[in-house]
Amino acid sequence: MRNIGYGKAFPFYGFALYDMTAFDLSPWPCQFLWHNHHYTYPPMTLLLFSGISAISTSLAFGKIILTLFDFLGAWIIGKASGDRWLGLLYWLNPISIWYTSREGQFEGYVVFWTVLALWALMKKKPWAFGLIGIAVQTKLFPMFLGLVFVQRMSWKKPKRLACEFGWGVVSFLPSVVAHIFGGYPQHLLEKHYVPPVNPLSWIIDDPTRFVHFPMPLIYTHLFLSIGFLLFCVYGMKRTQCVIPWVAPFIFVIMVRSSQLAQFWYFMILPALCLPVEDKTLRRILFAWCAAFGVLSMYSIFIGPVGYHNPPDVMFLLSKVFWGF
Repeated sequence: MRNIGYGKAFPFYGFALYDMTAFDLSPWPCQFLWHNHHYTYPPMTLLLFSGISAISTSLAFGKIILTLFDFLGAWIIGKASGDRWLGLLYWLNPISIWYTSREGQFEGYVVFWTVLALWALMKKKPWAFGLIGIAVQTKLFPMFLGLVFVQRMSWKKPKRLACEFGWGVVSFLPSVVAHIFGGYPQHLLEKHYVPPVNPLSWIIDDPTRFVHFPMPLIYTHLFLSIGFLLFCVYGMKRTQCVIPWVAPFIFVIMVRSSQLAQFWYFMILPALCLPVEDKTLRRILFAWCAAFGVLSMYSIFIGPVGYHNPPDVMFLLSKVFWGF
């Protein structure tokens, strides 16, 4: 609802929204959620929710659009890799099913632009560098693919290199405009935006981090993370190639080391695994990405786990579910 509220306000305030807090959007109901915090997502995400809210402010409609991005991402993964199993593994990833279709997280939108950029890169299209620029402006995680794109730039063809560089520069126009007319990116990594408790932390001896989660699931996720990193090292050695493995390797380390990471961030991981060219190893990576959805599977088949909104927030969400 918060994202849709800012999206609804965009036609009135433009990128000046980056200098505003949710309380400034009164009397809309989104004023009550994180009311003293600025909008902290990059401009392509703000533009997404502006487009959604222009059609409908219904939370149900927003979730349908976000689920559609999951489908498009799965289709592109299948086309780019020539392996339909990869698209299916992404589409049926329990993290996507739970956190996109039920919770309304927008990581599928990030994946869409990321895999679209990778597909264009595989086809040696110069605008691939513009697409990855757009992807970075949805959330910052696609920047981990930087080495993949730098490696494939046309270093021996000056004209083509200039074209690729130009596409990359032009793609950041939304961020430039947001910086000129609003407080972007000053608030992007604003402190105290959410409680600094990462349930994915490497440090598992602090019970205050996991009060909302069954500990066996926390241990399972930890062992999956360690195993994933070891498999990446094995993949580097087996393929004698490091760069395609760097993004997923760094991503898992970073997410578990951050104070603000959440389980749904792992929806982005399959896109970061796509540059791996070995078909068998890539399938294993995608299956491993689905295994990270162990908490989502528990929530789907047994019952929701994790933080629950207080009754007043749930009441507010129920009142605005079909729009405001």
